[in-house]
Amino acid sequence: MAARRFSFVTLGGALLGAIGLWGYVSLTRSYEDDIVVPFVVVSPPNQALLSTVPATLSVRVRASGLQLLNLKYFTKAAACTLDLRRLRATGPSTYTAESPDLLRSLVSSIPVRTISVVPSELNLATGDLAVKRVPLRVQHNIACRQGFVLASTPQSSVQEVEVRGTQNTVERIQEWSTQRLSVDDVHESVSMEVPVSDTLMSLVNVVPSTVRVQLNVQQSADLIVMDVPVTLATSQGSEYMEVRPSRIRVVVRGGVDDVAMISAKDLHAEITERPQSGIVRPRVLAPQNVKVISTDPPFVRVTARKDGYQVPRISSDESP
Repeated sequence: MAARRFSFVTLGGALLGAIGLWGYVSLTRSYEDDIVVPFVVVSPPNQALLSTVPATLSVRVRASGLQLLNLKYFTKAAACTLDLRRLRATGPSTYTAESPDLLRSLVSSIPVRTISVVPSELNLATGDLAVKRVPLRVQHNIACRQGFVLASTPQSSVQEVEVRGTQNTVERIQEWSTQRLSVDDVHESVSMEVPVSDTLMSLVNVVPSTVRVQLNVQQSADLIVMDVPVTLATSQGSEYMEVRPSRIRVVVRGGVDDVAMISAKDLHAEITERPQSGIVRPRVLAPQNVKVISTDPPFVRVTARKDGYQVPRISSDESP
């Protein structure tokens, strides 16, 4: 029995050794393969790139299997940076980058032999540089944990960004946005770095390239606000009408810290239409950081005063 066990161990060791030797030999052989590398164009001073360029290039290289494996799936330490100042201009502010120019611009931390590149030729044009400051909008898709709410719109550390590009391109840009911030199961306030959108990055340069975004997350809470006055919107003859009841209760929902600051002075219930039945649901205006859930009663009655007495208007800050 001991001898048989030893035979199995020996066989297993031999198989592992053979597999290891085969893998080592395979990885040390040379192969050709395509790698995708980031592509960046550096314009001459005070010039902006007019042409649209690809974000990446496909480069065919020759290297050992181990080098290719490391380059494609692990380090990915290869990039192509084309400096137009090193090219000969083919016309006024125009350049042609051919395959040798692109391959010479490839930088890799792993030694490889470059064979070809796609695209093999690029025609590039530059123009005068223009700079403009535009508002920054935070794109977001925030999902809070049950019982929590996003109390306010995510706030960026900067309100404006600087857009640099050609005059025609920059003039058409009225605002810029961040890349969409998607976070799930948020249950506390948090601050994070978010890149700005890379749209038109081949035509413009945006500064800063990243911003810090603050998420204000609070526990959800409901509050019943008593004695919210109901008023009629200004219209012909509205001063001769009356509302019953003239004050209602309003249920609002929001972050616990924000809801705690709400009072009847912060809410405004108004009637903007008068149906023939005289029964109408009041429209309640509330601060942006809270949401109106319901009113009690849900409907009020609007009637004309039989005595024709002009009803004085009640402002929202008057006590009942």
